[in-house]
Amino acid sequence: MVDRYDWNDDNRAELSKGWIKSSETIAALAPAIGLDAPTLEATVRRWNEHCEREEDTDFGRTQMLVPIVEPPFYALELSRSMLNTQGGPRRNARGEVVRPDDTPVPRLYSAGELGSIHRYFYLGTGNIGEYLAFGRISGRNAAAEQPWD
Repeated sequence: MVDRYDWNDDNRAELSKGWIKSSETIAALAPAIGLDAPTLEATVRRWNEHCEREEDTDFGRTQMLVPIVEPPFYALELSRSMLNTQGGPRRNARGEVVRPDDTPVPRLYSAGELGSIHRYFYLGTGNIGEYLAFGRISGRNAAAEQPWD
């Protein structure tokens, strides 16, 4: 495991260490995190439009639609680290990952917490059954796919 780090209550220490990047504009934040400014601005603008409509047409989110509008703006690198995540892509009963309109993404299957049937809820060891069930369902359906030409 990783050594425990006690974050500062106001993140000033983490800002001074450069772990958190900050800027007064989205455009200025982009190069600090290795992104193209127009693309990041367009992405944030699209997110804010979804928040305004209270409808995320890209990923079907229905919760935590909070616009990104007040500077300063912050970014930090995130990486997988612990045992559990919830949410992610949705899947159907065949284990196929589905788009927001419920059409399957061809040949893309999921199991376990990736697209959990439990959505945003953490159930402790409850995910083990889901791993087994959807591992088997997705595995069988993926194995039954006909080869592409």
